Amino acid sequence: MPGNELNVCKFLLENLNKIQLSHLGTITKIELSTNSSEKYQALNLDNYLSLVSPNDSRKKADIYLNNKGVSIKQTGGSFSFNRLQRAEIMSVFHTLNFSNPETILNKLDLEINNYHQGILSTRNICWSHFFSASYFQKLLQFLMMQGSPNYGLSKHPADYLLEAPAANINQSNLNLYTFEEYFQLYQNKLTIAIRRQWIGQNSNSEHKRALNISKKPDNQPWVFNNIVGTPRTGWRDDYEETMRKTVYFLMIEKKL
Repeated sequence: MPGNELNVCKFLLENLNKIQLSHLGTITKIELSTNSSEKYQALNLDNYLSLVSPNDSRKKADIYLNNKGVSIKQTGGSFSFNRLQRAEIMSVFHTLNFSNPETILNKLDLEINNYHQGILSTRNICWSHFFSASYFQKLLQFLMMQGSPNYGLSKHPADYLLEAPAANINQSNLNLYTFEEYFQLYQNKLTIAIRRQWIGQNSNSEHKRALNISKKPDNQPWVFNNIVGTPRTGWRDDYEETMRKTVYFLMIEKKL
């Protein structure tokens, strides 16, 4: 489900040539990348609803403002990155030239197991428990600005991050950041968030996602045969209780 991206686009389009943002000045051009890295399409109030796709993980830049790629984020508590699977983590670590990827992965495995067993009291853990500051900054910059675990480097990386509320957007609550500015501002509010879904839960989309995650061999240490917790939507009637599983993945969460 889209967050605030469509509302941000609508506000910018309604105020084209009026809004000023740091680093870019007055916004005179709003475009969207196409499937080709060389082509861009102008956005207007008639076409933005059908063109803007906030769920396309291949694109880090949601829109282009004055020819610069911009990723739109929501003010306040939000997720800086969604659904990082165990099977994808090592390839990202190697892409970023981490010197100790196995050590980091072992720590993540331990804490997810501890959380599943009820030993860990919180599902949000400070990133410094797993990463040095330089490694976490590299990881976050890659995930937010440069690429994705399943697609690799994006043809449409982001140059800036644009924060805005979900509604009642105005000039004063629009903030454009470089990644370095964003990280310095929020590094103490970012956590590694353990999240789970269930094979057999009533939500068809979440059941299918959990099922797909469980099919990857490298995800198996985060897949458990016993059920912990209860899905808000309840359980499917057409799925045997013995086939239910608890499946974990990670989010990077920005707390209020």
